[in-house]
Order: sequence, then C-alpha cells, then structure tokens
Amino acid sequence: MSAIKCFRVLYFSARGKELCHSLFAGWEQGIIEEKPENIGTNEFIKESFEYHLPLVFIGATGIAVRKTAPFVKDKLQDSPVIVIDELGNFVIPILSGHYGGANELSLLLAERIGATAVITTATDINNVFSVDVFAKKNALYIHNKDKIKNVSSKILAGEHVKYFCGVEDVIFSEDRPDLLEKVTTDYSNCSGAIGIPENVDFCIGDFEQESIDKRNNELQTDDLPLILFPKRMVLGIGCKKGKSFEELRNFILKYYNPEELRRNLCAICSIDVKQKEPGLIKLSQYLGVEFFTFSAEELNRVGGEFRESDFVKETVGVGNVCERAAVLGAGEGAKIVRHKISEDGMTLAEARRRIIKIKWQE
Repeated sequence: MSAIKCFRVLYFSARGKELCHSLFAGWEQGIIEEKPENIGTNEFIKESFEYHLPLVFIGATGIAVRKTAPFVKDKLQDSPVIVIDELGNFVIPILSGHYGGANELSLLLAERIGATAVITTATDINNVFSVDVFAKKNALYIHNKDKIKNVSSKILAGEHVKYFCGVEDVIFSEDRPDLLEKVTTDYSNCSGAIGIPENVDFCIGDFEQESIDKRNNELQTDDLPLILFPKRMVLGIGCKKGKSFEELRNFILKYYNPEELRRNLCAICSIDVKQKEPGLIKLSQYLGVEFFTFSAEELNRVGGEFRESDFVKETVGVGNVCERAAVLGAGEGAKIVRHKISEDGMTLAEARRRIIKIKWQE
C-alpha cells in the first residue's frame, strides 16, 4: 500500500503517547491527527466515523470496543478500527478488516514497530479468496452486501465458486496466484433474468438498479447472486496548498450527492505536488477511494483538448491539472464528462473509465 493515509489516534497514558510518536515519526505513508485535549473522546470518535478515517487506539481492546460500538452502522462504510497495546506487542484490527482495510493497515503498523498483527478473519487465516477485498481492490461497488457471506461460506467449505462478468471492454489479469488454487472460479455464459446467469455466486456487470429491483419485486424474492458494479467515475482535483477537507468536500458535494459518489467514484487524481495535501488525502478516505498523483511530465503527455491556465503552468509545470489527471487516472479510452470547474482556489473535472481492468487477489 503506497498511498498516504491519515490516521486518527487516541492514547490514554504517557507510554501510549510515546508509542504513538515513535510509530509515526518520519513515516512517509502515514500522517496522524491525535485527539486534542479540548475535544471529548466520543466527539472525536463520532467525527472519525463520519469522515470514514482509520481509528487507532493505543490501549486496551475493551475500551475501543465500548467507545466505538454506538457508531458502528455499515461494514462497507464504518471506519477501520485498530488497537495497539501500549507496549507495542500486538496490533489488532477489530472493525472493517476487509473493505475498510483495517487488516492491511494493521500489517503495515505492526511492521513499523516489530509487533505481531493479530488477524482473525476466516478468509485471511485460511489464505483463500475474499470477494469483498477483491471488490475493494478493483473499484467494484457491492450492490447487496448481505450476499458476501454466501460466497465466503462456499469458499471456506472448499466448494466450487462460479462468477459471471457481463462488462464490455474488461481485461482480467491472466495470472492466477496460489490464493485461488484451493477454490477455482468458473466463467458461465450469459442467460437468465436481466442478463445474469443462473447458479452463479457473484456477478460483475453494468446492470440497471431499476431492473434488479423490478425483478425482485415481480418474483417476490431476492435470489440474485452477489452483484458487483464497476465504478467508472474518476475525479481530477486541483487546489491551493492548505485547502481543508471540509472546503474540498463542500466543493465536491455541490455537484454530486454522497450516494452517487459511493456508487460510481473509482478514484481521485491530482498532481504529485499534492501527494501529501491533508485535505485531499482525507477527502479520498471519506469517499472510500484511492488517491493517485502524477508528475507534471506525465500530465503533459495526456492527449486531448484541455482548458489551460498560464498561471497554473508557471506554478506546477502543467496548464491544467484536474482534467488531465482525471483522464490519466481513468485509463485508456477515457473521456471527460465534466470539464474544469473552478471555485475559491479549487478545480474539479470528471472522466469516465471505458476499459475495466480486473486483477485477481494477490
């Protein structure tokens, strides 16, 4: 995991504070926000969950469980929560291990201090395919999260799992790592209602929400497999240094509603001088997507007609950050669907992915 993450940290002793500072000191991949003394613990946790930021408790697991319990709502949106004992012996993900990334973050943190990461999720300890991690890594929206357990149960039981992909212009990685050797997947030809074959366990496709709802209502049942939609929206964002998360979020939400972004947004992209911009880092975590940055040289190589600014070119070496970053992030065949919008030192553009690249879990 190379992207920089913002961690929110709570500790309850001098030893915990010391561990916090040694853990994050000089670490290029992590920036921290410690709980201010003038803010209550509950308020700090509540805000962290609202922003979908990782929470690190340095202290007892019981404290973390009791304090976070009132804010737990949705496994696909809850903050990843990690506990580290104040001696730095163990790093324990206790919430959002897969989709929120707590397991992966715990391994990173444990490596930083030479601790043991205590991973307990069944697919991880059995070293088998995890469909929700697969969806997260490939920017696939999970339509019916209650069906995740059906896929995982079959895989853990050693049963054959079938998938169907109805996406045009899709490229699958050819490699099949050891993780998939225990349980192979099978591609089925398209047939059945709304283009979803019968007897498949999960399905990747550009299905219409209305078609799915109509089918379930007509049959008065929900016998669909786990459905994954490819996210095709990529936002390119530029901003002046120091723009806050709140300013950036309010700017974006003038043009998109949160549910639309959860359903469609694949990534946020910008220029590499913004790689450590806290507002953009927090915005990407709030929206649950990756934050990618590109050099001025890479952005200048992007073909197309863009609304250039001489001032921006003199400042960062490229005349248009947001449009070029959106197109580059969206990949081959992408096209701009929202041209540059500017407001108070912030710029925004949207590109749509055409080719969907899907990689099997490493």
